Amino acid sequence: EKDLFRYHRYTYQGTEFDLGAAGNLAGGPFGSPDRWKEGPAEEELGGAWERPIGLYRTSDSYIVQSRSWANTGTGAVLWFGPASALATVFTPFIVGLSEIPPSFRSGQQAEFSRDSAFWAACYAHNVANLKWSYAIKDIEKRQAKLEHASVALAANTEAQYQVDGDFDKAEKAYLENTASIVSSLWSLSDEIMFKYASGFVNEIPDKMSQQVGYPKWWLDAVDYKNGPPPPPTDPKCCHPNSAEVTKSPLTGKAAMKKYLEERPKKSKIGKSNEVGAVDATGKSNAKKTVKNLR
Repeated sequence: EKDLFRYHRYTYQGTEFDLGAAGNLAGGPFGSPDRWKEGPAEEELGGAWERPIGLYRTSDSYIVQSRSWANTGTGAVLWFGPASALATVFTPFIVGLSEIPPSFRSGQQAEFSRDSAFWAACYAHNVANLKWSYAIKDIEKRQAKLEHASVALAANTEAQYQVDGDFDKAEKAYLENTASIVSSLWSLSDEIMFKYASGFVNEIPDKMSQQVGYPKWWLDAVDYKNGPPPPPTDPKCCHPNSAEVTKSPLTGKAAMKKYLEERPKKSKIGKSNEVGAVDATGKSNAKKTVKNLR
């Protein structure tokens, strides 16, 4: 089973076409294998992206395990992975289940739902694009843990059924495993968000706010070294009408308060030097003032 899970997640890893390889500018700084569906710019320009097996917009993937030796009741196993295989967890279902869990009966692109296994996997995939080359390791670790447990469950449940013939007991074990997988996927999304929010890497308790920046190859590609100079280390405050910039020991609100206190006061409305003012005769001197301003 595990080899087939891996095949569904193939994005040309280890080849010259690896969509997430370091140096592949199309994958961004953190090597996302996703290439979004073409929009107006792509249609105008022409061209195409590589299409991997592990595609971000996959609705579902599945593997049917036919077990001819298991002919006493539990029979074949369907390993079903909702949404893209890249972040889904292949979940086993035996063919004789009395019903499909609600989380696997619901879920469509037109309506978001936290009760849906589809959205649990889709959400994890999209959140991982915050920092794909980092987050995919968390996803793969969770996939391995849950899928390994499911493989063991399928073998152990079948062995137990051969002994006691209790299908209800087998069904209960499968349904509990399904609920655990969906819950774990939702938890994984929250963990990824916390760990990689705002460009940092957060690992509790003592490795919070790690500043990892961008990979060097990408910085070279975007000409980072020729970017703007760093901001001045000494705070400055200047009068907007003065050509001379003077340093001030004040910063922030204190500097602004000082500037407002010291700036020249504007003349009041009604004086003769105001555009549109009125003289003692009651006539407007706007034209005269405008002429003088010229």
